[in-house]
Amino acid sequence: MYPDAGHRMVAVKKDSSVWLAAVFAVFTFYSGVAAGAEVQWLGHATTRITSEAGKVILIDPHLTTNPKTPPEYRKLEALGRIDLILVTHGHGDHSADLLPLAKLTGAKVIAPYEMLNNLLAMGALDPNSIFSMNKGGYVQPFGRGIKVHMVPAEHSSSVDLKALGYEDWLKNPLRHIAGGEAVGYVIELENGFTIYHSGDTGVFGDMAMIHEFFEPDLALICIGGTFTMGPEGAAYAVDKLIRPKQVIPIHYGTYPVINRTPEEFIEALGDSSVEVLVMQPGQVLKF
Repeated sequence: MYPDAGHRMVAVKKDSSVWLAAVFAVFTFYSGVAAGAEVQWLGHATTRITSEAGKVILIDPHLTTNPKTPPEYRKLEALGRIDLILVTHGHGDHSADLLPLAKLTGAKVIAPYEMLNNLLAMGALDPNSIFSMNKGGYVQPFGRGIKVHMVPAEHSSSVDLKALGYEDWLKNPLRHIAGGEAVGYVIELENGFTIYHSGDTGVFGDMAMIHEFFEPDLALICIGGTFTMGPEGAAYAVDKLIRPKQVIPIHYGTYPVINRTPEEFIEALGDSSVEVLVMQPGQVLKF
């Protein structure tokens, strides 16, 4: 069974003389690029991306205290190799494991500029482990091949030093420090597959520029409501503004206050051509 242009599943007869050609053509349509990318959702906003060349990117590390993270991944050692950590903003449900994970894996770190500056000033991060950038810019953290673009998000950002696990937080006169402005990321992988991660955000009109500039193949979009857009706002953002080929709903159901559901998101999308991929925490999808 293979997806057709209308995102239905259609059967291909194996005894057909054009079977291989049909499979190849449908697969090319489905992925848009050569296969190779893997996406693993680890609950809430935490996502692990493995590129065609084997580079591993972890977004918004919140694992050890995340009630939706599968138990086997609540030990950071179980993650294995991590080459790059992306943090969308300083709130603990997106950054709680940043410091121990960076120390454990030696991964480079990208985060909002002021957040990194404050953590560097406190000695919490190695200055050689970061990439400084800001919204509108991009870096190529592994040389040629992968581009990471920092894009806007509509949300706040502060860093709770206690939640971050900073050992000397009691010595700091302020437990909460500035975390800069919240951001999202667009990741262009080696094979051209392009992924947008919204982080925490409300709907904003310039989401349309993400489509105009990047035309994402896949978007990971918050839908939980209360602190971010809910299913209705997320559906509008996806269908009218970002317009990816496929979307994975994230940042829902972790806590009672963000109890909206993928079913509500799918209903709000109506007859949109965007395909919704509902994942379970720990699940891996290949593209």
